[in-house]
Amino acid sequence: MLNRIEFSVNNFAEDLMLIKCKSEALNQNPLIFWQLSKTLLASLTDIEVTPGEDSLAVKINILKKTRLQHLTDLKNLLGTYQPEVTEESNELTTVPICYDDEFALDMNDISLSKGISKAEVINAHCGIEYQVKMIGFTPGFIYIGDLPDELTLPRLKTPRVFVPSGSIGLANKRTGIYSLGGPGGWPIIGRTPTNFFDPKKEDPLLIQPGMRLRFESITKEEFRNMLGN
Repeated sequence: MLNRIEFSVNNFAEDLMLIKCKSEALNQNPLIFWQLSKTLLASLTDIEVTPGEDSLAVKINILKKTRLQHLTDLKNLLGTYQPEVTEESNELTTVPICYDDEFALDMNDISLSKGISKAEVINAHCGIEYQVKMIGFTPGFIYIGDLPDELTLPRLKTPRVFVPSGSIGLANKRTGIYSLGGPGGWPIIGRTPTNFFDPKKEDPLLIQPGMRLRFESITKEEFRNMLGN
């Protein structure tokens, strides 16, 4: 059983609170805030939650309850909350990715900035196993890590107005999947034909935090065929 975790609740905005805990607890269980988000939604009313890797943002409805009432509810729940014990999954999910120039919008810049060839970029991205770290902040965005050192990159100086769904990007120690199209600031390395997020389903996510995965390079023809199936 994990040690009892001490959480802090801080005001972040008029209708927003931020829950944090010590890094030692995250070392024991990196999925604490993902698990906590589900518990809060099941136990409390008039809130929205956005889990991160090291914090949890809680948007409160101050028209339904006062800030003090929301704060009291949160602290009462956190005072007795015990996260689940997580066991490393033996299942390995394979994510197909096409690195063709049509999809790898920033491949040339990535290659030049890191001083390695396109083939070396692809081999580095496909050459290791990853863990799903979190889902958010935009719906269905999948944060995956850790990237090898040769692929760590900053975000784009100027974000794109639109990134196509399925695009896969890099930023710092993370690689991420844009399950939905929309604005984005990560350098794009390729695209997957697999849809991992369907908001119409009761359980919209095919990938969950904690899952292990790897990327597998596919050709443009394979991408088209998989997209059509």
